[in-house]
Amino acid sequence: MKLDDWLAQRSQSCPDRTALIAEGEEMTYAQLEAEATWVARRLSAHGVRRGSTAALTMHGRREQVVLAHALMKVGATMLPLSPRLTAAERTAVVAAEEPIVDLDDPGELTQTEADMPLLGEHDMDDVCARVLTSGSSGAPQPVGLTYGNFLWNAVGSGFNIGVDPEDRWLCCVPLSHIAGLSIVVRSTIYGTAAVLHEGFEVDRAAASLESDGITIVSLVTTMLTRLLEAGADLSGPRAILVGGGPVPEEALEEAIGRGATVVQTYGLTETCSQVTTLAPADSRRKVGSAGRPLLTTHLRIAADGEILIQGPTVAPGRADGDGWLHTGDLGEIDEEGFLYVRDRIDDLIVSGGENVLPAEVEAVLLRHPEVAEAAVVGREDPEWQQAVTAVVVLASGSAVTPQDLRRHCAESLAGFKVPKRVELAAALPRTPSGKLMRRALR
Repeated sequence: MKLDDWLAQRSQSCPDRTALIAEGEEMTYAQLEAEATWVARRLSAHGVRRGSTAALTMHGRREQVVLAHALMKVGATMLPLSPRLTAAERTAVVAAEEPIVDLDDPGELTQTEADMPLLGEHDMDDVCARVLTSGSSGAPQPVGLTYGNFLWNAVGSGFNIGVDPEDRWLCCVPLSHIAGLSIVVRSTIYGTAAVLHEGFEVDRAAASLESDGITIVSLVTTMLTRLLEAGADLSGPRAILVGGGPVPEEALEEAIGRGATVVQTYGLTETCSQVTTLAPADSRRKVGSAGRPLLTTHLRIAADGEILIQGPTVAPGRADGDGWLHTGDLGEIDEEGFLYVRDRIDDLIVSGGENVLPAEVEAVLLRHPEVAEAAVVGREDPEWQQAVTAVVVLASGSAVTPQDLRRHCAESLAGFKVPKRVELAAALPRTPSGKLMRRALR
């Protein structure tokens, strides 16, 4: 099946509609198409061809969005890289992937343009981008995502939360991560506007939610909690998607109590972003759920509790012989088909022969008014096999002690779930996309 070039199609059907808002400037679809075409011809003069790979440092700027569309026009595979990668990490990825160019900005290209025909359509199975996994459970690995993967993800998301021509989707998550990249691609497929921020700054995000006509925003848990702490008005968007791991019910309930339509979502790089997303109509009724599977996506829970996924958003080569992607995540599906994500299989703690889910203990710790952040891991222990260990970031000015926090946990948890040890820290290690890095804590 062939697909039209999404940007070219939108520049014909709605040329004057806003496509991108970045750094205070708006670009229409016609303007974005013209600039991407110009850059595509310069890429061609640089030797970039169909099937070749181009590495891009994905700052949250308009130039990176233009480059992404330009690469689609020449049929090259995009390799989006985080500007936060160390020199050694970047060198390792580039050496493994062997991109024909390694770009930080279109200005690095020569001004020479090649008069070559640009692609007007793509095969569904052509690889559009090789996106690195978040690295929360190991070294980031590139995943090849096709044009079909992006299209079906956009279709599933659109059927779930709806599409309005006036939508403005705020992107303050990294463009190097599938969560950010999919917003830019999805908005082009829909013909709606993406509002791009270079990173997450709580005051800027709060101001944008209040005054930029934002209708949808994608956040991770830490972003939501910081916006709540800052007293941001979250009542404007028709959907606030929160992903990147389990979200404490207290944060969800507080946001909903302030008039926000918060919908938890669950997705992976290997599924081109969303797998399930709670529909806005269910945001109050199903607090804590990540929703039902999106259109065309199938979901089941294996005997050991692992979440398995099947459907056209799954990246090629990532499923088993029966077509199921093994996520490594633990979950449950209720009688209405709603998914509840519990934890990572690798993060499950076996203490004294009993299973302990870190997310359950973290949720109790976060109920303490003087706890800002919490993470729980299992440490090797000669007596318990693994000892439940908590690392806590306290609120500013707090004088609470580790023993106080253990007593707090004992009020709500069985004895084997209460942390044997509580350590205080200034911050928790997180990936560029905001996911907790438990392996670094271990």
